[in-house]
Amino acid sequence: MSIRDERGAQEHPGYDTAIREAAVRAASSPQNYAVYWDGAAFYVRNCNAAPTPGMVVIAIAQRWDAKTVQLRFSGARSEWVKI
Repeated sequence: MSIRDERGAQEHPGYDTAIREAAVRAASSPQNYAVYWDGAAFYVRNCNAAPTPGMVVIAIAQRWDAKTVQLRFSGARSEWVKI
C-alpha cells in the first residue's frame, strides 16, 4: 500500500469503525480478517476470501488469545487491543 492510500484511508470517517469491526470479528473467530479500502469505502472480509480488484489491504486483525487481537498495518507496524 502506498503512503497516499494509507493517509487517505486514515482520514476517512469510517476508518476507526472498520478497524474496530475487524478486531471484533477476529476476537470471536480463529480466522483472520482484513480491512480493504477502495478509495471511498471500507470492507471487512475474511483473509481467506479472494480480494476484489482495485482494493488495498489497510490492516489485518488476528486473534492472539481470548481477549487480545493483533492489528497489523503496513510498514511492520502492529497494535494489540483488548476486546
